[in-house]
Amino acid sequence: MADTSERGLEAEPLKGEVAEGGVSKEKSCTEKLGMSRLNGWRTAAFLLSLFVCLVVVFAFSFILPCPVRPQYLSTWNHTLSDAATYDFLAVEDANEDKAMDVFFIYKDAAASRNTCLSQNLSIPCLVLTAVDGTDGKTLWERPLAAEFDWLECGVKGLGLQGTGCLVAHADNLTAIDKKTGVVRWQRSRSTVLNGNLPLITSPDLNADKAEDFAILSYNPEAPSFKPITLVFFSGKSGDQIGSEVHVDGSGVFGHQQFKTASGAPYLLLLTKSGLYAVSLRRLAALAGLESALKDEKSWEEKSDTHTGLISLYQFDSLKRVMVVPGSSSPSLLVQTDSSVSLLHTDKLKIAWSTNTSALLSVPTFGHFDKDGIPDIMIEEDVGNKTKRVLVLSGSSGVVLWEMNLLFWTPNPRPASVLTLNTYSVFMLWGQSPGNQTVRNEMHSSFLLHPRLSQLLLERRNPAQDIVSFKAMLLERGRHACYLVLTGPDGRQRLEPGETEPVILTKRKIKDDVSESVALRVSADESITEDEVKQEFYRLRFSDKLL
Repeated sequence: MADTSERGLEAEPLKGEVAEGGVSKEKSCTEKLGMSRLNGWRTAAFLLSLFVCLVVVFAFSFILPCPVRPQYLSTWNHTLSDAATYDFLAVEDANEDKAMDVFFIYKDAAASRNTCLSQNLSIPCLVLTAVDGTDGKTLWERPLAAEFDWLECGVKGLGLQGTGCLVAHADNLTAIDKKTGVVRWQRSRSTVLNGNLPLITSPDLNADKAEDFAILSYNPEAPSFKPITLVFFSGKSGDQIGSEVHVDGSGVFGHQQFKTASGAPYLLLLTKSGLYAVSLRRLAALAGLESALKDEKSWEEKSDTHTGLISLYQFDSLKRVMVVPGSSSPSLLVQTDSSVSLLHTDKLKIAWSTNTSALLSVPTFGHFDKDGIPDIMIEEDVGNKTKRVLVLSGSSGVVLWEMNLLFWTPNPRPASVLTLNTYSVFMLWGQSPGNQTVRNEMHSSFLLHPRLSQLLLERRNPAQDIVSFKAMLLERGRHACYLVLTGPDGRQRLEPGETEPVILTKRKIKDDVSESVALRVSADESITEDEVKQEFYRLRFSDKLL
């Protein structure tokens, strides 16, 4: 009997367990049915989740559009017949396509006739224009009353609409929205008729949640006893805020805004006797405005107790002061009639000085060597319509590179574009010395590669009156190009029948490479033209600040 019992258990293994005393522990039918239903619900929930996920994926893949990168024309022209233009080019994203668009201003009696009359403006009027950076087509036009004084774009807080353009023209200050060309506000500029660029930006001083600005008024040609005044304006409304401030100082012919290493904002004053500074906090307080602005303690210890002026350095024949971009310790490049110097603002000492003759253009910053400090390209007039182009080391002032070229008047300022290799590509204008026979018919643009500086790439162009020139990236890290604005200068008096077309041209820098020929700078013949061109084709550009 014992053997039979064991065989029965082996023959029926799926039966419930045998409890103590031989009683079976089989699950009831109700329990089995409950488990079956639970497994079914789990399967249904899984399938439903999978279906929802697939629907979401397909929606994002096919229903929602993928981001589309801007499509560029490598070269375009924007032409206006019988017009005159001004030395102004600015780039900002006006139509929010992530590509830079171009702003310029012109005066045109014929083409803008209907535009002027539609705004009840006399003819000719000014027309501020935004064109699409990708193809050169007009985005918007804003007619304004003549005459033109100055223009600055990228001004923050105008009309509480981000950045915009501020135009000084006729008797007006006009704020214009960069996206639409709509006038945000227009105010009389009677208190700042002698106002000069650059604008002095300021954080919100009147609690309207928009950044404000100030305009410094002086006449460089006027006698030194003429007053220098500063007026603060609301960026949101254009109304004057606070009272007019009289700035002490004589012989002022230029100014610059500057922030110290600690972030304290100052106004630099260029005078015949040297370079001075005054705290923006002090000026705002004199206008009766409360602010969170601060002072630089080491500078204020040197300030005059009555005027607040701080003598930074005494220079004879001071010409220009520029803030050196990207330096860890804020520095100033100081130009005089006979030298270019670097002034360290933390210790107020000259780091280096290089003797020069008269400079033809504003110095240009860029990276030529590998030390990470911005270097400086300058152009000296050496006589006989010849200029000496030099690159000075930003750290020591020594000459890193030089070349003689012919030039014409006006002489466009050189430009640079930073690459991902931490050096810059430089672009300049002139004419190779061997082409004197065609100097009136041809003007050349040159590309300089710092790692292959034995050769310049020269592209010859028909002679043209270049009013403004700018090199930049049209998109973050992409599409290095340059803009050339040619035509009659609107600040010069034109006789009837002397008008010519105004042409705004955009060209991709790399497209110039194939159309260029090599100009040898040194006797070193180890580098060939083809090697230089291949290096330019391989370049990738950076949108980081110098």
